[in-house]
Amino acid sequence: MAEQTKIVKGGFRATLALIISIIALVLSILAYNRATDQTTLNDEINNLQTKMNEVQKETAEQMDMIRQETGQTLKKIGKSIKSGN
Repeated sequence: MAEQTKIVKGGFRATLALIISIIALVLSILAYNRATDQTTLNDEINNLQTKMNEVQKETAEQMDMIRQETGQTLKKIGKSIKSGN
């Protein structure tokens, strides 16, 4: 008797399903990495906001000192003008 050969049906479909599953796996890995990058990014944003608040406070303090010094200087200039020196 002649040997019967099996014809594999669905070979293309199985290959296509494998390719689609590999693509889905790659996309899921990319999404996971992006999600972890988002948390890192959020942490960095929070740190930057904290630093900006500190810089804003320091700037406000320095501006107050400059205003006081300018006010004192203007008073001295005004007194010297009134006294005629």
